Amino acid sequence: MITKFLSLPINEKLLLIEAIVLLFISKIIVCFPFRHYVKLLRPVGNPHTEPDLVLLFNIGRSLQRANKLAFWKNICLVKSVAARFMLSRRRIPSVFTLGLFFHDEMKFGAHAWVKSGEVFVTPRGDSNFKEIFSI
Repeated sequence: MITKFLSLPINEKLLLIEAIVLLFISKIIVCFPFRHYVKLLRPVGNPHTEPDLVLLFNIGRSLQRANKLAFWKNICLVKSVAARFMLSRRRIPSVFTLGLFFHDEMKFGAHAWVKSGEVFVTPRGDSNFKEIFSI
């Protein structure tokens, strides 16, 4: 793993380190009630600008790599909060979305994802998720 890390370009190394740190911070943040940290997810940037697709891809890939290295379990909410923080630091506009999928009358699944422009920085997953909250 170390040789793989050392072979990465410097910008990808920095993104990976940032992703690991922000995944850890996000893991702590999501332990609090949503109403307390939703203010941290406020939109930034100009929504009418086209984001850099290579940068979006690199951010998404760095979050995937960091998730594999993390010794703690990251759910989609943690990864989406970290992605939103990474995009906000760069003033890249994005949409943070929470969705629900109903299996039966009493069972449902929840999912969170982040999209910038037409790119899903964190995967949306099943298309059957009904969006219940976006910011």
